[in-house]
Amino acid sequence: MLDLVNALAAVAATTIALALSSLDRRTAVLLGATGSLAGNFLTWLAVPSLWDRWAVVPWVAAVLGAAGLVAGWSAVRLYDGVFTPPHAEQPDDTGAVSTIGR
Repeated sequence: MLDLVNALAAVAATTIALALSSLDRRTAVLLGATGSLAGNFLTWLAVPSLWDRWAVVPWVAAVLGAAGLVAGWSAVRLYDGVFTPPHAEQPDDTGAVSTIGR
């Protein structure tokens, strides 16, 4: 039971730290909670004896899981509009006259 409380504390602390340092807090909470929970689950699934034995492993798994999900999210956002053609520039309809002083 203490291992589960430790893991939940790691997920909560990682999520709060990511949300406090982010400009988009809702996305940071979503990415922090999902990434740290997934990191803990995958670590527990891969090496349960290591996850149970050392109290620092859930914390490392939470941070690495959140960082991995944030990196994946950033890569998707970076390449989101790469293959779409650029928008045509709108004509200037303000009627303003521009002059160049000499």
